[in-house]
Amino acid sequence: MGHLLTCCAQSLGDTKMRLTRRDLIGAMSLPAAGALSGCGTMTGPSIGSLCPDRPPAEGPVGPLTIDTHVHMFNASDIQIRDYIAKVRSIDTPGLEHLADVLAVLGDALAPSGQHEAAVLRDVGGRLAAACGPGEAGRALSSMAEAQHQRSIGAVKAASARLRPRGLRSTRAHQVADAIAALPDRYATMTARRRKRRLLTRSYGAGSDAEAAAEFVAHQLQYRFVNLIDFLDGYQARSGRRIDLALCHMLDFDWPLSGGRPTPTSLEDQVDLMEQVAILTGGRVHGYAPFDPFRQVAFSLGMEPNNPLDRVVSAVTTRGCIGVKMYPPMGFAPYGNTFLDPKLWLGSSIPKALQRPDLGSLLDAALGQLYVWCAASGVPIMLHTSASNGPSVDFRTIPTDPSHWTSMPEPFSQNLRVSFGHFGDTDIGRINTGRAEKYAALMGKPGEPGANYYADAAYFTHGLDNPSTVKDALGKLYGLTAQRGDAALAQRLMYGSDWEMLLIEGGDTTGYLSNFVGIFRDLDKTRGLGAEGRLSERFFGLNAARYLGLHDKDTDSTRGRLDSFYVAKGVARPAWQVKVDRSVGLSS
Repeated sequence: MGHLLTCCAQSLGDTKMRLTRRDLIGAMSLPAAGALSGCGTMTGPSIGSLCPDRPPAEGPVGPLTIDTHVHMFNASDIQIRDYIAKVRSIDTPGLEHLADVLAVLGDALAPSGQHEAAVLRDVGGRLAAACGPGEAGRALSSMAEAQHQRSIGAVKAASARLRPRGLRSTRAHQVADAIAALPDRYATMTARRRKRRLLTRSYGAGSDAEAAAEFVAHQLQYRFVNLIDFLDGYQARSGRRIDLALCHMLDFDWPLSGGRPTPTSLEDQVDLMEQVAILTGGRVHGYAPFDPFRQVAFSLGMEPNNPLDRVVSAVTTRGCIGVKMYPPMGFAPYGNTFLDPKLWLGSSIPKALQRPDLGSLLDAALGQLYVWCAASGVPIMLHTSASNGPSVDFRTIPTDPSHWTSMPEPFSQNLRVSFGHFGDTDIGRINTGRAEKYAALMGKPGEPGANYYADAAYFTHGLDNPSTVKDALGKLYGLTAQRGDAALAQRLMYGSDWEMLLIEGGDTTGYLSNFVGIFRDLDKTRGLGAEGRLSERFFGLNAARYLGLHDKDTDSTRGRLDSFYVAKGVARPAWQVKVDRSVGLSS
């Protein structure tokens, strides 16, 4: 967060600044770093200015880059205590101390969506009144510093209070020590991260305990501060600018917390994501979450509002691009009717939903979503790795690739689907079995799977041993090279899974640059099935096809976004120019 950026002292005349329109378009447009003629320069986070960067005369430059798998939540957006205690602690014993700390702190410490919107409105008003050199940077840095000091002090105090009661493991003691060592100032912590990046430029430089402590600090910060840190850090050293980032919202209320709502409601999360889409000039868009357990609860009178209505509204009018689902929370993408009901008995699912007919109710709920998505070309992304669920059975059974073979043909032929993590975050030279099964589901036009894709998010070996990922991908590409449009070369997309990647520890900012290196080598390999340059397909063109960004029909992703930009006064984003260039579309 230390790039040279621009802030023009340009008057906005009598334009009335409102959060629902352009009140922070300058402060949050996230342009690439650089100086503009006629504008002063500043040192600070890349939040742009009230006079955003002017593109070069020839338009946006550089190859199209889309990160299809990003998260922007904080601790008020998900069931953070239950998530750490019931999910993450399965893999990393000792993290229960973080859950205990958060239980002591309660739900008020992380900025809520409504609070963050109010703070951003205030920042926008101040920048609208005066945007001299350095004003934008100081405004956001002040927000970040104040929230960090408030939250870190409380986290340290809670951890210290718990320690005399006794900690349950050596790892818990290490986490408590790491919390005590967290810098008291945000500027100091970001400097520590930068130093670690410069000194190591590698994954695994920090301890697991340190990563866990920093993850919690991250979860208690403003979402937009974290988003800027991501956009600055992850594209550094890569030679690419992230033109479009897809932020996936999560809904774990029913699977983990008995239907108890999060401090920031899903409606407020959609509201905030809508503002982010506007204020970043279309550089960041959301995926609305759909939990079929919540839909079932609605059908049984246990949930007051129809969850599908919220999803439809988010996609059709609020700037969201697609739908996010999380099968490791206990449901298959389809075919739940045929699962043994014992799967849900005694699980984290509320007892009121542990019914003999739960499987058929889940399929009915999913069918309602799929009918709409298939008819309207709405993309769906599902977590397909056997990970991040509250039990081993929930992780493995619902994410098995075989469930996709039971998908009715009207769905399998028409749904736009991304297999998040390509079935396995541990893909390496040997571990390609699940990925091969998911690749086999990808079909040619008119066949089942005609619009099935996958992303390369959270491939941990992409950080610690990129050569193993290169070899595994080379193998997978080769196995499908003769399948034409259904070849993996036309279906695999870049994704990072930031923020979740942070908990891995060390310097995770090299993820994008490491994949640039992987594909620099793969571009030299013949016979992998790519139509055109393999790297350009992986980093952008495949995602554009999956999302439907080429199709300008009104009832398409591109058509919905065009209408959204016009309604909200958003100028044509860089990704749109690059996508149109790639297929010769007129502007």
